[in-house]
Amino acid sequence: MFNEWYAKDISKKRRIVNKLKGNSGVPLSPPPYGYQKDPDNAKRWIVDEEAAVVVRRIYQMALDGYGLSETTTALARDGVLNPMSYWQSKGINRGGTKSSVLPTQWGHTTIKKILTMQEYCGDVINFKTYSKSYKMKKRIANDEENRVVFPNVNEAVIDRETWEKVQSLRRGTRRKKPTVSGERSIFSGLLKCPECGGNLNYHFNQGNHDIKFFSCCNHNTGYRKCTSTHYIRLDFLEQVVLQEIHRLTQFADEYEDDFVKEIIGHSAKTAACERSLRQRELDGLLARDKELDVLFECLYEDNVSGKIDDARFSKMAKRYEQEQGENAAKIKALKLELKKSGGQQLTTDLFLDIVRRYTGAQTLTQRMVTELIDHIDVYHAEKQEDGITTQQVVIHYNCIGAFEVPDRKDIPEVDVLMETRKGVAVSYTSAQIA
Repeated sequence: MFNEWYAKDISKKRRIVNKLKGNSGVPLSPPPYGYQKDPDNAKRWIVDEEAAVVVRRIYQMALDGYGLSETTTALARDGVLNPMSYWQSKGINRGGTKSSVLPTQWGHTTIKKILTMQEYCGDVINFKTYSKSYKMKKRIANDEENRVVFPNVNEAVIDRETWEKVQSLRRGTRRKKPTVSGERSIFSGLLKCPECGGNLNYHFNQGNHDIKFFSCCNHNTGYRKCTSTHYIRLDFLEQVVLQEIHRLTQFADEYEDDFVKEIIGHSAKTAACERSLRQRELDGLLARDKELDVLFECLYEDNVSGKIDDARFSKMAKRYEQEQGENAAKIKALKLELKKSGGQQLTTDLFLDIVRRYTGAQTLTQRMVTELIDHIDVYHAEKQEDGITTQQVVIHYNCIGAFEVPDRKDIPEVDVLMETRKGVAVSYTSAQIA
Protein backbone atom coordinates (compact mmCIF):
# COMPACT_ATOMS: atom_id res chain seq x y z
CA MET A 1 0.00 0.00 0.00
CA PHE A 2 2.74 2.45 0.99
CA ASN A 3 4.78 1.51 -2.07
CA GLU A 4 1.82 2.33 -4.31
CA TRP A 5 1.30 5.69 -2.59
CA TYR A 6 4.99 6.45 -3.01
CA ALA A 7 4.92 5.56 -6.73
CA LYS A 8 1.80 7.67 -7.25
CA ASP A 9 3.39 10.64 -5.47
CA ILE A 10 6.60 10.38 -7.52
CA SER A 11 4.55 10.17 -10.73
CA LYS A 12 2.56 13.26 -9.80
CA LYS A 13 5.70 15.28 -9.05
CA ARG A 14 7.31 14.08 -12.27
CA ARG A 15 4.31 15.18 -14.31
CA ILE A 16 4.45 18.65 -12.74
CA VAL A 17 8.18 18.99 -13.51
CA ASN A 18 7.70 17.81 -17.11
CA LYS A 19 4.82 20.26 -17.59
CA LEU A 20 6.95 23.17 -16.39
CA LYS A 21 9.90 22.13 -18.54
CA GLY A 22 7.74 21.44 -21.60
CA ASN A 23 5.96 24.78 -21.43
CA SER A 24 9.29 26.61 -21.11
CA GLY A 25 10.58 25.19 -24.42
CA VAL A 26 12.93 22.51 -23.08
CA PRO A 27 12.73 19.38 -25.30
CA LEU A 28 11.12 16.52 -23.40
CA SER A 29 12.25 13.86 -25.88
CA PRO A 30 15.71 12.85 -27.08
CA PRO A 31 16.89 14.37 -30.38
CA PRO A 32 15.63 12.57 -33.49
CA TYR A 33 17.87 11.00 -36.13
CA GLY A 34 19.73 13.91 -37.75
CA TYR A 35 20.22 15.84 -34.50
CA GLN A 36 22.36 15.40 -31.42
CA LYS A 37 22.54 17.10 -28.02
CA ASP A 38 24.72 20.19 -27.82
CA PRO A 39 27.82 19.26 -25.75
CA ASP A 40 27.76 22.75 -24.21
CA ASN A 41 24.02 22.77 -23.46
CA ALA A 42 22.14 19.50 -23.08
CA LYS A 43 18.82 21.36 -23.46
CA ARG A 44 19.58 22.26 -27.08
CA TRP A 45 19.94 20.21 -30.24
CA ILE A 46 22.56 20.68 -32.93
CA VAL A 47 22.63 19.16 -36.41
CA ASP A 48 24.41 15.82 -36.74
CA GLU A 49 25.72 16.38 -40.26
CA GLU A 50 26.47 12.71 -40.98
CA ALA A 51 22.88 11.68 -40.26
CA ALA A 52 21.38 14.93 -41.61
CA VAL A 53 22.74 14.07 -45.08
CA VAL A 54 20.64 10.90 -45.03
CA VAL A 55 17.54 12.79 -43.82
CA ARG A 56 17.89 15.32 -46.65
CA ARG A 57 18.32 12.49 -49.12
CA ILE A 58 15.08 10.87 -47.90
CA TYR A 59 13.16 14.13 -48.36
CA GLN A 60 14.72 14.64 -51.79
CA MET A 61 13.64 11.16 -52.86
CA ALA A 62 10.11 11.91 -51.63
CA LEU A 63 10.02 15.06 -53.77
CA ASP A 64 11.31 13.06 -56.74
CA GLY A 65 8.36 10.69 -56.41
CA TYR A 66 10.01 7.70 -54.74
CA GLY A 67 7.81 5.59 -52.47
CA LEU A 68 8.66 4.12 -49.07
CA SER A 69 9.72 0.77 -50.51
CA GLU A 70 11.96 2.35 -53.16
CA THR A 71 13.59 4.58 -50.56
CA THR A 72 14.35 1.73 -48.14
CA THR A 73 15.78 -0.35 -51.00
CA ALA A 74 18.05 2.49 -52.17
CA LEU A 75 19.38 3.16 -48.65
CA ALA A 76 20.04 -0.55 -48.03
CA ARG A 77 21.77 -0.90 -51.40
CA ASP A 78 24.12 1.98 -50.54
CA GLY A 79 24.92 0.50 -47.13
CA VAL A 80 23.39 3.33 -45.08
CA LEU A 81 22.97 2.36 -41.40
CA ASN A 82 19.43 2.58 -40.01
CA PRO A 83 18.95 4.99 -37.06
CA MET A 84 19.29 2.41 -34.26
CA SER A 85 22.43 0.86 -35.78
CA TYR A 86 23.85 4.34 -36.39
CA TRP A 87 23.37 5.34 -32.74
CA GLN A 88 24.92 2.08 -31.56
CA SER A 89 27.94 2.65 -33.83
CA LYS A 90 28.39 6.06 -32.17
CA GLY A 91 28.04 4.61 -28.68
CA ILE A 92 24.77 6.41 -28.06
CA ASN A 93 22.32 4.51 -25.87
CA ARG A 94 18.76 4.99 -27.11
CA GLY A 95 15.55 3.40 -25.90
CA GLY A 96 13.39 1.15 -28.02
CA THR A 97 13.61 -2.36 -29.34
CA LYS A 98 17.09 -3.44 -30.37
CA SER A 99 16.10 -5.22 -33.56
CA SER A 100 18.08 -8.17 -34.87
CA VAL A 101 17.67 -7.08 -38.51
CA LEU A 102 20.67 -6.16 -40.64
CA PRO A 103 22.20 -2.77 -39.72
CA THR A 104 21.49 -1.46 -43.22
CA GLN A 105 17.90 -2.68 -43.37
CA TRP A 106 15.42 0.19 -43.18
CA GLY A 107 11.73 -0.17 -42.36
CA HIS A 108 8.83 1.62 -44.02
CA THR A 109 7.68 3.03 -40.68
CA THR A 110 11.13 4.56 -40.08
CA ILE A 111 11.02 6.43 -43.41
CA LYS A 112 7.42 7.47 -42.80
CA LYS A 113 8.29 8.84 -39.35
CA ILE A 114 11.25 10.81 -40.71
CA LEU A 115 9.05 12.31 -43.45
CA THR A 116 6.43 13.50 -40.94
CA MET A 117 8.64 14.92 -38.15
CA GLN A 118 8.16 18.68 -37.91
CA GLU A 119 11.24 18.85 -35.68
CA TYR A 120 13.41 18.80 -38.82
CA CYS A 121 12.24 22.38 -39.50
CA GLY A 122 14.02 23.40 -36.28
CA ASP A 123 10.90 23.32 -34.08
CA VAL A 124 10.58 21.84 -30.61
CA ILE A 125 7.29 20.01 -30.06
CA ASN A 126 6.41 18.87 -26.54
CA PHE A 127 3.59 16.71 -25.18
CA LYS A 128 3.24 14.66 -28.37
CA THR A 129 2.30 11.63 -26.24
CA TYR A 130 1.00 10.99 -22.73
CA SER A 131 0.20 8.11 -20.40
CA LYS A 132 -3.12 7.72 -18.62
CA SER A 133 -1.59 6.42 -15.40
CA TYR A 134 1.76 5.69 -13.79
CA LYS A 135 0.71 2.04 -13.90
CA MET A 136 0.58 2.08 -17.71
CA LYS A 137 3.73 1.91 -19.83
CA LYS A 138 1.93 2.53 -23.12
CA ARG A 139 2.21 6.06 -24.55
CA ILE A 140 -0.87 7.51 -26.25
CA ALA A 141 -0.67 10.04 -29.09
CA ASN A 142 -1.83 13.46 -27.93
CA ASP A 143 -4.19 15.60 -30.00
CA GLU A 144 -2.42 18.34 -31.94
CA GLU A 145 -4.26 21.11 -30.10
CA ASN A 146 -2.83 19.79 -26.82
CA ARG A 147 0.77 19.90 -28.04
CA VAL A 148 3.08 22.86 -27.45
CA VAL A 149 5.15 24.01 -30.43
CA PHE A 150 8.19 26.29 -30.22
CA PRO A 151 9.15 27.22 -33.81
CA ASN A 152 12.69 27.81 -35.09
CA VAL A 153 14.46 26.91 -31.85
CA ASN A 154 17.16 24.77 -33.48
CA GLU A 155 18.98 24.89 -36.79
CA ALA A 156 16.76 23.37 -39.48
CA VAL A 157 17.78 20.18 -41.26
CA ILE A 158 14.93 20.59 -43.80
CA ASP A 159 13.58 23.98 -44.85
CA ARG A 160 9.94 24.52 -43.94
CA GLU A 161 8.72 24.87 -47.54
CA THR A 162 10.19 21.48 -48.46
CA TRP A 163 8.67 19.87 -45.37
CA GLU A 164 5.22 21.31 -46.10
CA LYS A 165 5.42 20.17 -49.74
CA VAL A 166 6.27 16.62 -48.66
CA GLN A 167 3.31 16.63 -46.26
CA SER A 168 1.07 17.77 -49.11
CA LEU A 169 2.38 14.97 -51.32
CA ARG A 170 1.86 12.38 -48.60
CA ARG A 171 -1.74 13.48 -48.01
CA GLY A 172 -2.46 12.84 -51.70
CA THR A 173 -0.77 9.43 -51.72
CA ARG A 174 -2.83 6.28 -51.72
CA ARG A 175 -2.25 2.64 -52.57
CA LYS A 176 -3.37 1.72 -56.05
CA LYS A 177 -3.14 -1.19 -58.41
CA PRO A 178 0.10 -0.97 -60.42
CA THR A 179 0.01 -0.65 -64.18
CA VAL A 180 1.09 -3.55 -66.40
CA SER A 181 4.39 -1.83 -67.17
CA GLY A 182 4.95 -1.02 -63.50
CA GLU A 183 5.62 2.66 -64.32
CA ARG A 184 3.85 5.60 -62.75
CA SER A 185 3.00 9.00 -64.12
CA ILE A 186 4.45 12.21 -62.74
CA PHE A 187 0.89 13.61 -62.85
CA SER A 188 -0.67 10.89 -60.67
CA GLY A 189 -2.69 12.50 -57.87
CA LEU A 190 -2.49 15.98 -59.44
CA LEU A 191 -5.30 15.83 -62.01
CA LYS A 192 -8.73 16.89 -60.79
CA CYS A 193 -12.19 16.78 -62.29
CA PRO A 194 -13.75 20.28 -62.11
CA GLU A 195 -17.24 18.77 -62.40
CA CYS A 196 -17.26 16.37 -59.42
CA GLY A 197 -13.99 17.24 -57.67
CA GLY A 198 -12.64 13.68 -57.95
CA ASN A 199 -9.20 12.56 -59.07
CA LEU A 200 -8.37 11.45 -62.59
CA ASN A 201 -6.95 7.93 -62.57
CA TYR A 202 -4.04 6.74 -64.69
CA HIS A 203 -4.80 4.02 -67.29
CA PHE A 204 -3.39 2.45 -70.43
CA ASN A 205 -5.14 1.33 -73.59
CA GLN A 206 -5.90 -2.41 -73.47
CA GLY A 207 -5.10 -2.87 -77.15
CA ASN A 208 -2.00 -0.67 -77.19
CA HIS A 209 -0.11 -0.20 -73.92
CA ASP A 210 1.86 2.69 -75.42
CA ILE A 211 -1.31 4.82 -75.24
CA LYS A 212 -1.63 6.11 -71.67
CA PHE A 213 -4.40 8.36 -70.45
CA PHE A 214 -6.29 9.75 -67.45
CA SER A 215 -10.03 9.67 -66.82
CA CYS A 216 -12.38 10.69 -64.00
CA CYS A 217 -12.60 8.12 -61.22
CA ASN A 218 -16.31 8.87 -60.65
CA HIS A 219 -17.53 8.32 -64.21
CA ASN A 220 -17.53 4.54 -64.50
CA THR A 221 -18.63 3.84 -60.93
CA GLY A 222 -22.09 2.54 -60.19
CA TYR A 223 -23.14 5.90 -58.74
CA ARG A 224 -22.22 7.86 -61.89
CA LYS A 225 -21.33 10.95 -59.88
CA CYS A 226 -19.68 12.47 -62.95
CA THR A 227 -21.46 12.71 -66.30
CA SER A 228 -18.28 12.89 -68.43
CA THR A 229 -15.05 10.91 -68.63
CA HIS A 230 -12.75 13.97 -68.72
CA TYR A 231 -10.43 11.77 -70.76
CA ILE A 232 -7.00 13.20 -71.59
CA ARG A 233 -4.02 11.54 -73.25
CA LEU A 234 -0.76 11.58 -71.28
CA ASP A 235 1.36 12.68 -74.27
CA PHE A 236 -1.11 15.51 -75.00
CA LEU A 237 -1.03 16.63 -71.35
CA GLU A 238 2.79 16.57 -71.23
CA GLN A 239 3.01 18.92 -74.21
CA VAL A 240 0.45 21.30 -72.72
CA VAL A 241 2.11 21.48 -69.30
CA LEU A 242 5.63 21.84 -70.70
CA GLN A 243 4.62 24.69 -73.01
CA GLU A 244 2.69 26.46 -70.23
CA ILE A 245 5.74 26.20 -67.95
CA HIS A 246 7.89 27.61 -70.77
CA ARG A 247 5.53 30.60 -71.00
CA LEU A 248 5.61 31.07 -67.23
CA THR A 249 9.41 30.91 -66.96
CA GLN A 250 9.90 33.19 -69.97
CA PHE A 251 7.53 35.79 -68.51
CA ALA A 252 9.33 35.60 -65.14
CA ASP A 253 12.73 35.93 -66.83
CA GLU A 254 11.94 38.81 -69.21
CA TYR A 255 9.34 40.71 -67.14
CA GLU A 256 10.46 40.02 -63.58
CA ASP A 257 8.91 43.14 -62.00
CA ASP A 258 5.53 42.50 -63.63
CA PHE A 259 5.73 38.83 -62.64
CA VAL A 260 6.43 39.67 -58.97
CA LYS A 261 3.45 42.05 -58.87
CA GLU A 262 1.21 39.42 -60.44
CA ILE A 263 2.19 36.57 -58.11
CA ILE A 264 1.92 38.71 -54.97
CA GLY A 265 -1.69 39.49 -55.86
CA HIS A 266 -2.49 35.91 -56.86
CA SER A 267 -0.83 34.45 -53.76
CA ALA A 268 -2.83 36.61 -51.37
CA LYS A 269 -6.06 36.06 -53.32
CA THR A 270 -5.61 32.27 -53.45
CA ALA A 271 -4.81 31.98 -49.73
CA ALA A 272 -7.76 34.17 -48.78
CA CYS A 273 -10.13 32.19 -51.03
CA GLU A 274 -9.03 28.81 -49.63
CA ARG A 275 -9.27 30.07 -46.06
CA SER A 276 -12.72 31.53 -46.72
CA LEU A 277 -13.98 28.20 -48.12
CA ARG A 278 -12.66 26.27 -45.11
CA GLN A 279 -14.10 28.82 -42.69
CA ARG A 280 -17.50 28.64 -44.41
CA GLU A 281 -17.48 24.84 -44.18
CA LEU A 282 -16.46 25.03 -40.50
CA ASP A 283 -19.25 27.52 -39.70
CA GLY A 284 -21.79 25.22 -41.33
CA LEU A 285 -20.61 22.20 -39.34
CA LEU A 286 -20.65 24.16 -36.07
CA ALA A 287 -24.19 25.35 -36.78
CA ARG A 288 -25.27 21.78 -37.56
CA ASP A 289 -23.63 20.58 -34.32
CA LYS A 290 -25.70 23.04 -32.28
CA GLU A 291 -28.82 22.06 -34.23
CA LEU A 292 -28.22 18.39 -33.40
CA ASP A 293 -27.97 19.23 -29.70
CA VAL A 294 -31.39 20.92 -29.87
CA LEU A 295 -32.88 18.02 -31.84
CA PHE A 296 -31.55 15.52 -29.32
CA GLU A 297 -33.09 17.47 -26.43
CA CYS A 298 -36.46 17.60 -28.22
CA LEU A 299 -36.19 13.90 -28.99
CA TYR A 300 -35.52 13.10 -25.34
CA GLU A 301 -38.49 15.19 -24.20
CA ASP A 302 -40.76 13.45 -26.74
CA ASN A 303 -39.60 10.08 -25.44
CA VAL A 304 -40.25 11.03 -21.79
CA SER A 305 -43.69 12.41 -22.63
CA GLY A 306 -44.57 9.23 -24.54
CA LYS A 307 -44.85 10.83 -27.98
CA ILE A 308 -42.32 8.32 -29.37
CA ASP A 309 -41.52 4.84 -28.07
CA ASP A 310 -38.14 3.66 -26.76
CA ALA A 311 -37.25 1.73 -29.94
CA ARG A 312 -37.82 4.75 -32.14
CA PHE A 313 -35.94 6.98 -29.70
CA SER A 314 -32.96 4.61 -29.65
CA LYS A 315 -32.82 4.43 -33.45
CA MET A 316 -33.02 8.18 -33.97
CA ALA A 317 -30.62 8.97 -31.12
CA LYS A 318 -28.06 6.57 -32.59
CA ARG A 319 -28.32 8.28 -35.97
CA TYR A 320 -27.90 11.75 -34.44
CA GLU A 321 -24.94 10.63 -32.35
CA GLN A 322 -23.26 9.08 -35.39
CA GLU A 323 -23.69 12.27 -37.41
CA GLN A 324 -22.43 14.39 -34.54
CA GLY A 325 -19.39 12.17 -34.15
CA GLU A 326 -18.56 12.45 -37.86
CA ASN A 327 -19.02 16.23 -37.73
CA ALA A 328 -16.77 16.48 -34.67
CA ALA A 329 -13.94 14.78 -36.60
CA LYS A 330 -14.45 17.15 -39.57
CA ILE A 331 -14.55 20.20 -37.27
CA LYS A 332 -11.30 19.15 -35.62
CA ALA A 333 -9.61 18.63 -39.00
CA LEU A 334 -10.81 21.99 -40.38
CA LYS A 335 -9.65 23.88 -37.28
CA LEU A 336 -6.20 22.33 -37.67
CA GLU A 337 -6.11 23.23 -41.38
CA LEU A 338 -7.09 26.83 -40.64
CA LYS A 339 -4.45 27.00 -37.91
CA LYS A 340 -1.75 25.59 -40.19
CA SER A 341 -2.74 27.72 -43.17
CA GLY A 342 -1.75 30.82 -41.21
CA GLY A 343 1.85 29.61 -41.00
CA GLN A 344 2.19 28.11 -44.47
CA GLN A 345 3.65 30.88 -46.53
CA LEU A 346 5.53 30.20 -49.72
CA THR A 347 7.29 33.52 -50.22
CA THR A 348 7.39 35.37 -53.50
CA ASP A 349 11.19 35.20 -53.64
CA LEU A 350 11.18 31.44 -53.08
CA PHE A 351 8.60 30.78 -55.81
CA LEU A 352 10.53 33.06 -58.18
CA ASP A 353 13.70 31.06 -57.47
CA ILE A 354 11.85 27.83 -58.25
CA VAL A 355 10.53 29.24 -61.53
CA ARG A 356 14.02 30.42 -62.52
CA ARG A 357 15.41 26.96 -61.84
CA TYR A 358 13.35 25.50 -64.68
CA THR A 359 13.92 28.20 -67.29
CA GLY A 360 14.67 26.48 -70.58
CA ALA A 361 13.74 22.99 -69.32
CA GLN A 362 13.28 20.62 -72.24
CA THR A 363 11.53 17.75 -70.43
CA LEU A 364 9.21 17.37 -67.48
CA THR A 365 10.51 15.75 -64.30
CA GLN A 366 8.80 14.59 -61.13
CA ARG A 367 10.53 17.27 -59.07
CA MET A 368 9.64 20.04 -61.53
CA VAL A 369 5.97 19.10 -61.45
CA THR A 370 6.01 18.71 -57.65
CA GLU A 371 7.65 22.07 -56.95
CA LEU A 372 5.65 24.11 -59.45
CA ILE A 373 2.16 22.57 -59.61
CA ASP A 374 -0.47 22.11 -56.92
CA HIS A 375 -3.09 20.46 -59.15
CA ILE A 376 -4.51 20.56 -62.68
CA ASP A 377 -8.19 20.84 -63.65
CA VAL A 378 -9.03 18.81 -66.76
CA TYR A 379 -12.30 19.67 -68.53
CA HIS A 380 -14.18 17.35 -70.83
CA ALA A 381 -13.21 17.72 -74.50
CA GLU A 382 -15.85 19.38 -76.69
CA LYS A 383 -16.19 19.12 -80.46
CA GLN A 384 -16.31 22.44 -82.33
CA GLU A 385 -18.04 23.35 -85.60
CA ASP A 386 -14.80 22.99 -87.59
CA GLY A 387 -14.59 19.34 -86.53
CA ILE A 388 -11.65 19.84 -84.16
CA THR A 389 -12.15 18.82 -80.55
CA THR A 390 -10.87 21.34 -78.00
CA GLN A 391 -10.02 20.64 -74.38
CA GLN A 392 -9.51 23.09 -71.54
CA VAL A 393 -6.75 22.47 -69.00
CA VAL A 394 -6.17 24.80 -66.04
CA ILE A 395 -2.89 24.55 -64.14
CA HIS A 396 -2.99 25.63 -60.48
CA TYR A 397 0.54 26.54 -59.43
CA ASN A 398 1.87 26.41 -55.89
CA CYS A 399 1.65 29.74 -54.07
CA ILE A 400 -0.28 31.59 -56.81
CA GLY A 401 -3.02 29.20 -57.89
CA ALA A 402 -4.38 29.40 -61.46
CA PHE A 403 -2.30 31.94 -63.38
CA GLU A 404 -2.75 33.19 -66.92
CA VAL A 405 0.44 34.58 -68.43
CA PRO A 406 -0.30 38.06 -69.83
CA ASP A 407 -0.13 38.43 -73.61
CA ARG A 408 3.31 39.50 -74.81
CA LYS A 409 4.48 39.53 -78.42
CA ASP A 410 7.73 37.77 -77.63
CA ILE A 411 6.05 35.00 -75.59
CA PRO A 412 4.45 32.46 -77.95
CA GLU A 413 1.00 31.04 -77.23
CA VAL A 414 0.65 27.38 -76.36
CA ASP A 415 -0.10 25.49 -79.56
CA VAL A 416 -0.89 21.81 -79.10
CA LEU A 417 -2.83 19.86 -81.72
CA MET A 418 -2.73 16.07 -81.59
CA GLU A 419 -4.46 13.38 -83.61
CA THR A 420 -5.50 10.99 -80.85
CA ARG A 421 -7.03 8.49 -83.25
CA LYS A 422 -7.85 8.33 -86.93
CA GLY A 423 -10.00 11.28 -87.93
CA VAL A 424 -10.05 12.78 -84.41
CA ALA A 425 -7.81 15.74 -83.52
CA VAL A 426 -7.68 17.40 -80.10
CA SER A 427 -6.56 21.00 -79.63
CA TYR A 428 -5.63 22.68 -76.35
CA THR A 429 -7.42 25.82 -75.26
CA SER A 430 -6.64 27.74 -72.10
CA ALA A 431 -9.52 28.66 -69.83
CA GLN A 432 -10.19 32.31 -69.07
CA ILE A 433 -9.20 32.91 -65.45
CA ALA A 434 -11.11 35.54 -63.55
